[in-house]
Amino acid sequence: MIDTVLFLLVDGLTNGLVYALLALSLVLVFTVTRVVNIAQGEYVMLGALTLADLLQGRMPGTLYLLIGGLVLCIVLDAGRWRRDWRQALLYTTGLIVAGVAALALTRCALALHLPVIGMMLVALILVAPLGALIYRFTVHPIPNATTIVFVIISVGVSMSLQGVALLIWGANPYPVDPIAAGGLMMGPVFIPYQSFAILITALLAMGGLYVFSEFTLLGKALQASAMNRLGAQFCGIPVNMTGALAFLLAAAFSAVSGMLLAPLITANYEMGFMVGLKGFVGGAMGGLIDYPLSLVGVMIVGGLESTSAYVASAYRDVLVFSLLIPILLWRNTRSRVEARR
Repeated sequence: MIDTVLFLLVDGLTNGLVYALLALSLVLVFTVTRVVNIAQGEYVMLGALTLADLLQGRMPGTLYLLIGGLVLCIVLDAGRWRRDWRQALLYTTGLIVAGVAALALTRCALALHLPVIGMMLVALILVAPLGALIYRFTVHPIPNATTIVFVIISVGVSMSLQGVALLIWGANPYPVDPIAAGGLMMGPVFIPYQSFAILITALLAMGGLYVFSEFTLLGKALQASAMNRLGAQFCGIPVNMTGALAFLLAAAFSAVSGMLLAPLITANYEMGFMVGLKGFVGGAMGGLIDYPLSLVGVMIVGGLESTSAYVASAYRDVLVFSLLIPILLWRNTRSRVEARR
């Protein structure tokens, strides 16, 4: 009995840490842009499938998405040529150089047969800019839209990315090698090295974001936009730049969580939707603004998922998503109490 409890605790902690990176992405995007990004889980899927392609020696489909997005940016910003052709030339040259650099980096990685960690870095470089590109195509043109409009847009982005992924990778699952095979026995429980990798990566990501936010100029700009977007704009902070940066960082964190999760469940085109919803359930505990509370929420989600998979596997997802009801009721009651004060 004790062995089973310890196994469920380790499994729940592993799941919770994966969801913690996703909740961090959701909180970061919402605080800076006020966008509830339902599509955040799709970066999990893109990270996993990109890594699967690289490890199997194939040119990842994500590269074509990135290059296509850069070309679309050039087309959408064609008006720059009429206003200032020098700035437009610099902007266009930068995007072309970025596309060529991504292609060259991918070819070099495939030719050198980099280890798993090296391929993870290449996959991260390919996936993270997609967050900024999607911000440019969806949020940037309508910065003052209502929350419900952004929710509908993010649902559309999620469906579109799933459809594109199905076209590129098909419906078959793809195996992904772990960072380190094997594991060790800690008492009666066997803990895979992949679980340790997830723990270390999650801690590094959270610590890195804290250091970036507190000790860099861009990080302080992110904080200012999160506290008061309009006030930050009056102070000369380019809020569109901070919004794109928030989407880029969120895509990076989600892609990393997908690459760490893929060896445990295999990568497939629809994995991001369910993982994203579970991260949202945990993030909702903190109202998508309080990351420490969101961290508690995702740990509860991870523990409940692990326990319900053992006790009643057929109802695992039902039990996890049912947790959203008491969380929302509690958040509503708390908001009313704070409003009365």
